[in-house]
Order: sequence, then C-alpha cells, then structure tokens
Amino acid sequence: MPAAPDKHDPERIAAQRRRAARMALILGAVALAIYIAFILSGVLAS
Repeated sequence: MPAAPDKHDPERIAAQRRRAARMALILGAVALAIYIAFILSGVLAS
C-alpha cells in the first residue's frame, strides 16, 4: 500500500506551515497582552 501522496505535497506543507506560524503569532500576542495587563495592574494598584 503506497503512502498518501497528498501528505508530501509541498503546497500543502507550506500552507500548514503558514497556519502554524499564524497561530504561534496569535498565541504570542495573547500571552504578551496578558503579561502587559499583569504588569500594568501591579503598577496601577500601587
């Protein structure tokens, strides 16, 4: 039984990589926003 040819399609791999990079940037931005909110809440509370 041969391997599925669509798993090694360069276009599909590139699209998957773009989706992964976009998700990483979104999660990073959310983490940064939470970090900044945490710092600001400490600064404003004092």
